Amino acid sequence: MKRFFLLILLPFVLFAQEETLPKEQEVQAIDKQIEELQDMKAKYTSSAKRNANKAMRWQFQKENYSDARRAWDLVARDKKIVEEIQVQIDDLEARKRELNAN
Repeated sequence: MKRFFLLILLPFVLFAQEETLPKEQEVQAIDKQIEELQDMKAKYTSSAKRNANKAMRWQFQKENYSDARRAWDLVARDKKIVEEIQVQIDDLEARKRELNAN
């Protein structure tokens, strides 16, 4: 969860670095951040799939119904995080295109 809060600060850090880094270094930094975000996205996507599989298995078993509900809640949470990460990746890629165009 700590990483998630760091993701929120990421665009602000990039904006602060905008004037201090030469274009090439900024593009390299953006590439590194995109790679890290893609790794995190893959982690949360895998978690969502794993929890969805568990929930589908458990949802028709009375004794596991509450576990299934919890698993579906985790799936929803993970998918939301994946969407937020993708927005950040898109923003970084747009910034990278902007730097390469200039």
